[in-house]
Amino acid sequence: MTKSDQASQLRRLRDDGITSISPRRPRAIAVTGGKGGIGKSALAVNLAVTYASLGARTLLVDGDLGMADLNLLLGVAPDRSALDVLQGLPVDQALVAAHGVHLLPALNGCFQLENMNGDARGRLLDAIDGLASRFDTLVIDIGAGIGRNQVEMAGVVPTVIVVATPEPLALADAYACIKVLSRKQQLRRAYVLPNRVRNQDEADEVVSRLNSLVTRFLDFTLQALPAIPFDSTLSEAAAEGLPIVLSRPDAPASRAIRHAARRLDVLSAEQVPLAPGRFFHRNRDRRGTGS
Repeated sequence: MTKSDQASQLRRLRDDGITSISPRRPRAIAVTGGKGGIGKSALAVNLAVTYASLGARTLLVDGDLGMADLNLLLGVAPDRSALDVLQGLPVDQALVAAHGVHLLPALNGCFQLENMNGDARGRLLDAIDGLASRFDTLVIDIGAGIGRNQVEMAGVVPTVIVVATPEPLALADAYACIKVLSRKQQLRRAYVLPNRVRNQDEADEVVSRLNSLVTRFLDFTLQALPAIPFDSTLSEAAAEGLPIVLSRPDAPASRAIRHAARRLDVLSAEQVPLAPGRFFHRNRDRRGTGS
């Protein structure tokens, strides 16, 4: 991207009012959803790139440890991954710079990462937390499902986004994800991000159905973020390995993602701030040490 393109992109961000975000305010965000195929990873990438475009030093972590795909969405081919970090490589040497963010890649088809024990998981989280002095913003794309890796990686991050599409299975899996995080990690608050909605009524229905389940069965608070509309150019950009907020900044999905990032920043700023030099609220003992 040329300097002229970057300036044009920043003007668009300002036109959207997103400069209300404080770039250097510490933030750590986990993007989850329970079900695969709901566009969660593309949203995680574009949220991270949005924060980076505004000057936040942004770290993006592929938390789908054994079925990694963030490198494809960013159009890079890393030769190192989180597995190398577990084997002793300094974590900063595994990072890959792309589109203004730094990616800690996972490794597609890696049984060892997908099934690592509590000690390995703790060491990986410690390595990520150790980067907090270098970065303002952390975004972790949590893998689909409610396995131990997914639940414990999401459970240590103070700001959790649950992505949900209008399909009944996606809503059921989103609730399952919230339920497990509530009961196993004592999470009490999350943000729901409706994705691929056709209109505002459909977005409101996603939030209403999840809220009705949460209110009935859990001690939990859900806050809605601005919905992301169905936009075919989002999948086109993903196939090209380009974040849509950069390659198609005027697309409906791009504008919605920037709006969601702004709203998230306003809401999450009201939470208890992160400790200096930390991404995670919980200590090693709360992460769990079981296999």
